[in-house]
Amino acid sequence: MRFFYENNMGDSGYFSESNLVKAIYTAWNIEATLYLLNDGVKKIVWNKPSRDQYKVVFSPYDDNEFNSDVLKEFGYKMEDRGNYREIIDIKTDKIVKYEWSEVKDLV
Repeated sequence: MRFFYENNMGDSGYFSESNLVKAIYTAWNIEATLYLLNDGVKKIVWNKPSRDQYKVVFSPYDDNEFNSDVLKEFGYKMEDRGNYREIIDIKTDKIVKYEWSEVKDLV
């Protein structure tokens, strides 16, 4: 998988990560929107953006419903559990987490 991230501070970039959940936590850590690049796309052409290039897979500023809608095809959803917003595996209904030490620092 190849991802692009962009946050409100103007930071953006590409990174490869084989695990979608780890990529989400990484983007979440810097409050960045995460895009999955479609097959064959090496770089997003921003002056001619096209849904053929990418799809949003996580948005830190949107609600659980929005994020659950985009994550559904990957078998995940987001919901509030206790005091935290969590990524949930739809099949098992279990929270999917990573230790913060495993999350890449992108900035």
